[in-house]
Amino acid sequence: MLPDVITAEEKRTGVRRAGLFSGVWTAGETLGFALGPGVYGLILAIGGYVSSTGASVVQPQSAVTAALIGFTVVPVVLVLAALPLLTKKLEVRA
Repeated sequence: MLPDVITAEEKRTGVRRAGLFSGVWTAGETLGFALGPGVYGLILAIGGYVSSTGASVVQPQSAVTAALIGFTVVPVVLVLAALPLLTKKLEVRA
């Protein structure tokens, strides 16, 4: 997707901004990789997840529900929040 965006922007404006787009893309990925585990851990903590060091632990149903929400509802909410950003046309001044 990144090469397509870079090519489309270059055709549209005639200005090469590959470094700018790559930097913003990398920053967004890094932010997501940094925040994702923290948000998921918070969801598990709210659900009452019980950690273990190897012994068998029975998780409460709330922890199972929290895990399910963390893998289903949260990604859907984030994708829906990102949709307006993907459809918005930005005016870039050279």
